[in-house]
Amino acid sequence: MALRYEGFQVESATTARQAREAVLDRHPDLIVLDVGLPDEDGFSLTQRLVAEGHRVPVIFLTARDATEEKVRGLTVGGDDYVTKPFGIEELVARIRAVLRRYQVSSASATTRLSVADLELDEESHEVWR
Repeated sequence: MALRYEGFQVESATTARQAREAVLDRHPDLIVLDVGLPDEDGFSLTQRLVAEGHRVPVIFLTARDATEEKVRGLTVGGDDYVTKPFGIEELVARIRAVLRRYQVSSASATTRLSVADLELDEESHEVWR
C-alpha cells in the first residue's frame, strides 16, 4: 500500500510460481522479492529468471540479515538487498536508485536494428546502407 502511495503500480504474488508467471506475463520494471517464499526461495527464483534471460532488476526484502545471505542474493542476480525491519522511505529510495541505474544501462544498450544491408538507429531514426 505504501508503494502505491508513492506512485508505484504494484502487483503481489505469494509464491515463486505466481511471481515467475507475473514476470512472464507482465514484464515488470522491478521485482521486490522475499527470500522466504513457500514453494521456492527467492534466490533460486532469481537465478532461474536470470538463466532464462529475463533482465529485470531485483531487490531482495527479507528478514535474513547474515552477510552470507546478502552476498548470495547479490551473487545470484539481485541488485539490492534490504533487511527487515525497514523504513518505507529507505525502500522507496532504493527502488528509485535501482530503476535509475537500470534505465541508464538500458538506454546505453544498442538501439540499432539491422536487416540485410540496412541499419536503423531506433532513437535517432537514422538509416545506413
